Amino acid sequence: MKLNYRDKVILGIVLALFIIIGGYIGLVKPKRAVIKDNKEKRTEVQDEQDRIERRIATGTQLEKDIEDAQKKAEDLGSIFVEKSDIDKTTLLDKFMQDYANECKVEVIDLKVDDVAANALAYYYKPYVEVATALRESADINGTLQEQVAEESKETVAVEGRNVETIISTRYGIEVIGEKQNVWKYMDMIADEDEAVLITSISFEKYNTEDDQNKPAAQNNDQQQGQNNQQNGEKRENLEDDTVIKSSIVVHLYSIYNMEKPVFND
Repeated sequence: MKLNYRDKVILGIVLALFIIIGGYIGLVKPKRAVIKDNKEKRTEVQDEQDRIERRIATGTQLEKDIEDAQKKAEDLGSIFVEKSDIDKTTLLDKFMQDYANECKVEVIDLKVDDVAANALAYYYKPYVEVATALRESADINGTLQEQVAEESKETVAVEGRNVETIISTRYGIEVIGEKQNVWKYMDMIADEDEAVLITSISFEKYNTEDDQNKPAAQNNDQQQGQNNQQNGEKRENLEDDTVIKSSIVVHLYSIYNMEKPVFND
């Protein structure tokens, strides 16, 4: 069959369409599917990378927070006596004796209690409502309950605190020396940066010739130099160079330090 020009043009267009459609179906469409699949996989990988990076960032921040908490605990705990120093009493004996030598007093007795865990008590004056009936009569605005709640909230908060436990031991020291030197000795102990506290003091005049003739004991409860009565006798005001025997009780407080954190990679 002989084709005219018009038929040839139409046939060429049809063949071209078949070629284009076939190429699209055979080549372009699979490639588009592969590209789409790769895009989805890339999105999944990117999401996974983002999750990992967030976990790394969170972990890094958590590690930093833990390290900061450990450093803060270390700083707060620096005031306490090292646990090893409390366990080794010879170190504390040397600590007391060095001060005694410097202050020219003689340590004649030194006793130490066993290390124990004790409650760390604290003093606090609680809120007390006085003359409630009178206050109610003056409450013309009806705000008494709000006022009482405001004034007592600090007491409520303090009373709700847990009583913490702390490691402690107690030293009983007896020293002989001039009163002024014994006072210097106690000042040196009190000036310690660590949690070393003098909790009790008593003293008496010391007779170097005959220690068995002991006069009435004098107490240092912030009344030194005042005339007090004991057993009907008037206490004498001791001069700074008077030789005295003093009993001093010292408490030492310690804690377990938080260990440095170890992070696994």
